[in-house]
Amino acid sequence: MSTSAKFACVMGCVLLASTPALSADNLAEPHYKAALAPLPGWAGAYIGGTVGYRWAESASSVSALDPVFMSFSQSQGSIPTSLDSRLKGVIGGIEVGYNWQFGHWVTGLEADFSYAKSTSVATHHALEVGALPEMITSHSTELTWFGTARGRLGYLATPDTLLFATGGLAYGQAKVSTNVVPDPSQPCRRNVMCSSGEASDTLVGWTIGGGLETKIASNWTAKIEYLHFNLGSIGNTATTLTSNTFWRGTKMIGVDSNITGNIVRIGVNYQL
Repeated sequence: MSTSAKFACVMGCVLLASTPALSADNLAEPHYKAALAPLPGWAGAYIGGTVGYRWAESASSVSALDPVFMSFSQSQGSIPTSLDSRLKGVIGGIEVGYNWQFGHWVTGLEADFSYAKSTSVATHHALEVGALPEMITSHSTELTWFGTARGRLGYLATPDTLLFATGGLAYGQAKVSTNVVPDPSQPCRRNVMCSSGEASDTLVGWTIGGGLETKIASNWTAKIEYLHFNLGSIGNTATTLTSNTFWRGTKMIGVDSNITGNIVRIGVNYQL
């Protein structure tokens, strides 16, 4: 065998012997990226918080109860037949709920409680007309807290986005007061028509609305919702403040206030 043939044979053996080692070194094992864990479903209990804005209206009708002074004053425009006031402000609180999921449909129950103190005063100022003195009639409405207990029905537009409608019970603490001041330059003890009254009650009514809720992280959701509510009516009676023993305590006017309003708010919930 020639020298060149021997050299080629040796080199071939070396290459064949090194092939497995080279293959083991060059063929790196593939690296697979870990799959993201799926977000949990919508079924189950949750708890969270909300903050938003509320605007409401207190539509009040005024009735003259005293036939001698107030009926005549009202017929002449010195006492109003209605007084409307508007309340607005920030509302914020907590909520709890429970969902059931059926495919793309989600139904549930939700209750919330919010602090939402706001006060509004409506005033009617009548100038002196003939024998009737200048008269100022004012009515104040205050809402302290507000809550709801509602059902929800929603549809999953995507696995993580829920469009929902909601409705049910609404309740809140309301306080109203009414004051009549005829001839402000004179003290009330000398004027029979000078009167005042107030009332406070927990009102129960209804609410309806809707919104959107979306998953933002494992077990966490964020939502935006709108609610319209009607708390019903609260009434109060203003009685005379005169020191005259014959007239003292006489019912002068009655005011009946119907309270309605709207809420827009955002919230964050944690699925338990």
